Amino acid sequence: MKQYNYEISSISKIAKHLKEVQTDIAGTSYSSALFHIYSIQYDDDLLLQAQQEILKVFPDAIICGTSSNGAIFNGQLSEEGLILAISIFESTEVKAYMVECERNGEVQVGNKIKDIIDETEGITAAEIFITLKSINSTTVLNIAQLCKKDVIIFGGGSADVDISGSNTKVIVGTEICHEGVALITYSGENLNIDVHHAIGWKPLGKEFLANKIEGKRLYELNNIPAGEVYRNYLDIHADESFFDNILEFPIMSKQHGFEVMRLPFSCNDEDKSIILAASIDKGTPVQLSYGDPDVIQSDVRNLLNTVTEYAPQAIFLYSCGVRRLYWKYLINKETSPFAKIAPVAGFYSSGEIMRMDNYIIEHHVTLIAISMREGDKAIAQPSSGKKKVLPMSEEEKIHGQISMVRRLANFINVTSAELQEANEQLQEIADTDSLTGFYNRRMLDRLVHDALHRANKYNLDMTIGIIDIDDFKLINDTYGHDAGDHVLIELSKAMYTEVEKLPSSIFGRWGGEEFLFLAPTLHAENVFNQIENARKRVSSHDVKGIGVITISLGITSFRPGDDYATVFKRADEALYKAKTTGKNKTCIIL
Repeated sequence: MKQYNYEISSISKIAKHLKEVQTDIAGTSYSSALFHIYSIQYDDDLLLQAQQEILKVFPDAIICGTSSNGAIFNGQLSEEGLILAISIFESTEVKAYMVECERNGEVQVGNKIKDIIDETEGITAAEIFITLKSINSTTVLNIAQLCKKDVIIFGGGSADVDISGSNTKVIVGTEICHEGVALITYSGENLNIDVHHAIGWKPLGKEFLANKIEGKRLYELNNIPAGEVYRNYLDIHADESFFDNILEFPIMSKQHGFEVMRLPFSCNDEDKSIILAASIDKGTPVQLSYGDPDVIQSDVRNLLNTVTEYAPQAIFLYSCGVRRLYWKYLINKETSPFAKIAPVAGFYSSGEIMRMDNYIIEHHVTLIAISMREGDKAIAQPSSGKKKVLPMSEEEKIHGQISMVRRLANFINVTSAELQEANEQLQEIADTDSLTGFYNRRMLDRLVHDALHRANKYNLDMTIGIIDIDDFKLINDTYGHDAGDHVLIELSKAMYTEVEKLPSSIFGRWGGEEFLFLAPTLHAENVFNQIENARKRVSSHDVKGIGVITISLGITSFRPGDDYATVFKRADEALYKAKTTGKNKTCIIL
């Protein structure tokens, strides 16, 4: 396999480069000549001229390609004309197919791709260029992935010069299609292809559930409008700058167990729904994410090491246009090291495609490296060419850094407030009885210990009372546990209404049908009559469907030197006396 890459700024220069290749391979036999065209700014007419120029010199040429958000030539960003990547295969047979998509014809397209792959004898790999912006790629790829399981599949989504634009196209032979798929098949026992990827974005904050989504339109995360999530956490608003501001903060999810990124393209100002680059399943857990330069570089270094070890004769890099916008003037630092291994060509896409296990995964914000060779490992063939320095003003550099820091600071502030609120809610749950809504035994224990400590330290009065609902087991047995729960709720409200009349009083559920109250500044003798009258009022409360339910009370006061055990022993004895001497009464032990 031989690889020749050219940066074409003018159609008139194509013939010269084609002659160079023709001269270089003269006298040698080859099985296929594959011409990848990565178009940057050429319209259909200019592309057709390029296709015709190729066929003049190489009538048997296999031509395929795509529009792009910028191309990659020898590891450097190319922003004009097109990149022509010529692969001369010694023994591999290559074929290209244009599969146009009629309106709502994605199922037919997916089946056509599957059939071609399944029917191609000796197929090793298949490459897919797809107009992601104009057809439902999820449907196409989900059907196509049902093809032979041992076929390597890779590719990318056609892109516009404006990454958020939709003027995209794919190329096969002399055909140009704005709604469809270019499919390239590679067949041959001697062909070796390795496909790996790098992401580098990190999850940011908590998980959300994509609980309302239709196709690529995401309406709600955790029942919150998706656009509101971005506004609240990252101060990104649904305005004309939404896409520019959101580039560094795509959505992170999983597809078939693999980490994938989903880039929001736009936000509806009315319902705050977001259009994603690709769909995700309803109910899928997702997170916001952010680009960490150190992690991104580490991922790319690992990818570079993998490619180096594979020792290819040609490298194709398909990288998301968002990565280009993220790195800005530094983008070549990510791709140029690959040119030290072998000739490099590729493009900046609207989506990156690769088969992982048995699934064809559509990635975003991802860099895919396709390593190719015929035969054994190749000797490194560094690409020639000067390194390009991309211009960027100091103001632009500083603005990008400040924007990221400001939005992350906003995220930290919001999540800190949410964490505090969540902790308060957890504390409330931990301290509250789930049925009645009043303090539970855990909280009452703590409050009683605190009150006893103060009473001992400052010689204060304190009254503790235990309240028991009379014949509660009979209520459960007669009317059922739901009715029993209703009695607990009704009577606890009535008890609380009476207890809160005492200064600084505390009330809660002690357990089962028992409740406890605490009057931390009063002696039982001074409040006995008040408590007894309160008991009578509660015991006259008519519970709907059951009737009047009575209660019994046992109360005691603090004695100097009392501890938790001694004071509760007297309160229990007082309650026992009330229960065994007729119920529906208040007994006191001082």
